Amino acid sequence: MSNDREPTRRAFLKGGAVLAAPLALATPAVAIAADDRAERLRRLEDEAAIRALHRDWLRRVNGGADAAGLFVDARAARCLDAAVCGLTGDPAASADTIEIAADGRRASGRFLCVVETQSRIAPESTLAQMALAQGGGVVRERARRLVSADYVKAGERWAIAGITLREA
Repeated sequence: MSNDREPTRRAFLKGGAVLAAPLALATPAVAIAADDRAERLRRLEDEAAIRALHRDWLRRVNGGADAAGLFVDARAARCLDAAVCGLTGDPAASADTIEIAADGRRASGRFLCVVETQSRIAPESTLAQMALAQGGGVVRERARRLVSADYVKAGERWAIAGITLREA
């Protein structure tokens, strides 16, 4: 005689399956969340590496050092006009932007800077000739410019593909 209130093996397994179903559904969500965190961490690390590369490039330009080692191609290292003698970040500007491509191998950055240029004055007058003879004769100017940089990931290291200066 079987009583309906008496627990059976089938009822026990059915109850266990009902209780375990939410856990089975939650497991893929946990795995997806872990993948999202890993992807976000990778992007943050890439952004930090690109910002460090940009700061290194600025230090080399301002110090008069050769920055060719930071570029993918040595020809791209000659991106600045010879008249540029200094670059500084613009503290009054909006935040710099770095956009990393979906493949994680390319990126672009936009940085507002103050560019200092110097040009020699032409020796067309006696005053200019005197200034040139005394080691002067240059005109320095400062202007806000937008530095647009393209980056590529070569192996595990970021490198500069090209840089252009534009009016801000």
